Amino acid sequence: MDFLTVKSTRLFEKISHQIGEQIQSGALASGEKLPNERELASAFGVSRHVVREALRSLESVGQLKLKKGAAGGAFVAKDSQPFTKIMRGMVEVGGISLAQLTDARLAIESAVIKVACEIAEKADLQTLEDNVDEAERETLAGNLAAKTQLNVQFHILLAELTGNPVLIMMMKSLMNILRDFIAEVGSVMGIDVIKSRRRFLKHLRARNSAQAIKEMEQHLKVLHQHYVAAANVKPKSREDLHG
Repeated sequence: MDFLTVKSTRLFEKISHQIGEQIQSGALASGEKLPNERELASAFGVSRHVVREALRSLESVGQLKLKKGAAGGAFVAKDSQPFTKIMRGMVEVGGISLAQLTDARLAIESAVIKVACEIAEKADLQTLEDNVDEAERETLAGNLAAKTQLNVQFHILLAELTGNPVLIMMMKSLMNILRDFIAEVGSVMGIDVIKSRRRFLKHLRARNSAQAIKEMEQHLKVLHQHYVAAANVKPKSREDLHG
């Protein structure tokens, strides 16, 4: 595998994009172990900390599986390729618009929330709370890349509460596409996301799926408008993500 030395102010995103492309192309096969952090840092010409951020980012969207211990490391996730590869291809040729991506998220998030409200345990909700707490700290500290990664991970953690592999796969694929879009236009929301998350978790703890869905829908619609403005895309024309 060949990597290019990275020189950018958003290093971890560039690195995760390169690794992600090799996963999608098949250059990195399902289950394959990546070089260790030191080797990757040398290949990319960056610090191990930056490499670690990139690997965690890829794990958050389901492309990598990070394992601890003597036999651990970063491995290509076994379910990382097919669905996401198809969706990425559609985005690249203009077959998926930003509006369509948001519509799909609304439908999938609603299904996820209904199941989560029924079966989520206290420990599961604490995992979400911990994510929001960390995202708030990173947001207030101005660490945009870290808070974006945590915001993306929140949706995947929520989907994982369902235990439904189809919903989890669909959520990971959608968030993977969204992450690519965020890398292009940048972070568009700040502490208002945290406030919405707090309201959402309140409804989730009360197992009020209707209110939880309503809060998520409002958040995603506001987010969509921010993305439209950031990408200079007219909502009525529903141009593609790169328009």
